[in-house]
Amino acid sequence: MASRFGAHLKVWFFFVPLLAIVVMPAIPDRALFQIPAAETESLSDSLGAERADEVTRSSNAIFRDAFVTNGLLRRTLVATQDSSGISDGGASTFAYTWTQNFWLLVYRMIYRAMVMKVWLVGTVCFAAAMFVDGTMRRKIKASAAGYASPLSFHLAGHGLLLIGGTLFGVLVIPLPVLGFYWVAVGAGLGILLWKAAESFQSAG
Repeated sequence: MASRFGAHLKVWFFFVPLLAIVVMPAIPDRALFQIPAAETESLSDSLGAERADEVTRSSNAIFRDAFVTNGLLRRTLVATQDSSGISDGGASTFAYTWTQNFWLLVYRMIYRAMVMKVWLVGTVCFAAAMFVDGTMRRKIKASAAGYASPLSFHLAGHGLLLIGGTLFGVLVIPLPVLGFYWVAVGAGLGILLWKAAESFQSAG
């Protein structure tokens, strides 16, 4: 049962996002690959305008250094742009649109990764504190001959895998990722780590 659940997680939260990176750029709607205004506004409201601007600058710098300065972006756009004037049934137009949308998607993924990085330190600190508290609670229960639930431990473990998978999927979804999502992720990770530590049952 656990292995089947893990296989489903791999499909829906790892392979599907990878497939989306290949398939989604074929959709001609450019708006699906841009960063929604609601997302940037939510980031400014959550972190402040200065830190939101820093996220944008970091994203621009990483994208420029990785794909623009070396000419990779330009070469791919030129290679797919039809300059012959010969009709090819729309194949060149499709390829050029796909390439443009692909690079927009890559930039948005970098931007969201930079947003994720901003929340990382606070999330790690909160999760570590919850894990320590859960460990101490487990020791207190053990000293009082309390019972540790293996079911709770496994459910918490699957919940952690689920959240971990969504962190990859959220980079590519064509929907605004608002600030409260990152708060919910941090809170969820902390609670699940606390429950996993509290419910852990050693072999001894």
